[in-house]
Amino acid sequence: MVRFPASLAVLVLAASCARARGEVVPAESPPRASAAQAHDAGAAAQAPSQGPAQARSQGGSQAGAPEPALAPPRPALDAAGVDALLALPASGSTSLGGPNDGRIEGALAFPFAGPGFRFGPRRDPESRYGTVEHVQALLLAVRHVEAARTGSEVTVHDLSRPEGGPIPHHGSHRAGRDVDVLFYLLDDAGQPRPGLGVPIEPDGTGTDYGDLLDPSDDALVRIDVPRTWAFVEGLLLQDRAAVQRIFVVEHVRTMLLEHATRSGAEPRVVERFVDLTCQPSYPHDDHLHIRFFCSSEDIRRGCTDSAPIYPWHRTAMRALGTPPVAQVVRPDRPPSEVTTEAEARAAAPAMHPSVEAFLARREAWRGQPHPGRRYCR
Repeated sequence: MVRFPASLAVLVLAASCARARGEVVPAESPPRASAAQAHDAGAAAQAPSQGPAQARSQGGSQAGAPEPALAPPRPALDAAGVDALLALPASGSTSLGGPNDGRIEGALAFPFAGPGFRFGPRRDPESRYGTVEHVQALLLAVRHVEAARTGSEVTVHDLSRPEGGPIPHHGSHRAGRDVDVLFYLLDDAGQPRPGLGVPIEPDGTGTDYGDLLDPSDDALVRIDVPRTWAFVEGLLLQDRAAVQRIFVVEHVRTMLLEHATRSGAEPRVVERFVDLTCQPSYPHDDHLHIRFFCSSEDIRRGCTDSAPIYPWHRTAMRALGTPPVAQVVRPDRPPSEVTTEAEARAAAPAMHPSVEAFLARREAWRGQPHPGRRYCR
């Protein structure tokens, strides 16, 4: 069975353009009140959401479904509001268990918007919760980009639910330490544009397909490699919230690595990027899936890490007196509901030959094996 989250590009598995943009939001009841809301991003500035947007995409809808409405406007933080989040103590939250079977206590909500970032406007707001240190790590990475290359914004998609646990269409994202971050993008004129879940091809371009049968509304985009690298660099320069893994398609990984080398990035940062980036079985050609290690405090309370655990991380954790603890698969905790590739193809609407041609091209990198790296399975 091929598993993929509906937050990814189901278009590339031929389901629909709506899912291609990574904008599927499950239909469900309004979010429950929880202790996590006490930490909601900019508490006074951000009122609780009225509920998940019953929306799929700005460019189309599932075959046979009516075009949904956008979510109501969501409040944004200013720089002072972000500062307030960055001042919160990491002890306010705890990640328990592993990324595939864990949960969170005292989760912090990623802000809806702020200087240089936004949470996906059609994502379920109940899926934007993480541990304090990992939400802070994302905000610090945004500031790193803003300091070097202002004028764009990153789009952040799913983190975890307010109390962790299963999250629809994700095999992981259960313990507040996983997040999907879309690539920074440029439009056809080379100007920054908001991120979309558009698969990037080996030449660095992608197509924002609207109506799958009508190529007249297609829009060409290009990955903004310098800004995407700056975001990754901003994460890897941080020591407190250690990045454990970045899942990304091989050709985008190569683009980022070449840019890092040309731009004179710190050798230790480049070396770490080399070790922790891999293309998994689902290629991640439209976003970065970033996973963080357990903190030393959370390990003492039951946080566990998935493989691999690198030598540099073992050394750092031993110095803190809390060696990493490996996650053990729990058969009593079944995986989240997923869609198989066969199911996606069966549900696919009719498509223009240009979309079919893209899907055929994508086969060249979708099942590409790892090139023998020591930390890639």
